[in-house]
Amino acid sequence: MAHDFGTIDQDTKNTKVFKFTNTGKEPLIIEDAKGSCGCTVPTYPKEPIKPGETGEIEVAYSPGKQSGAQTKTVTITANTEPITTTLNISANVQVPQ
Repeated sequence: MAHDFGTIDQDTKNTKVFKFTNTGKEPLIIEDAKGSCGCTVPTYPKEPIKPGETGEIEVAYSPGKQSGAQTKTVTITANTEPITTTLNISANVQVPQ
């Protein structure tokens, strides 16, 4: 799964909600979600997602003083096969006018 924020300004908070459905036969348990840097912060459900139900992972990206093309990741660890799933986000960060 990936999301491109397009062109954004420095020092802004940008969010994307990744929606998913548990297509398995067992409850989906997300054990952890880690951003590749402190500027990328995921929020994920702490309760099991029952089969057939949906859930959301919100990723907040705040580039601070970064500039130019940026690519960040969020690694989700769950009781899935494979055990990790990667969400990719990208943006072109510009100095505000």
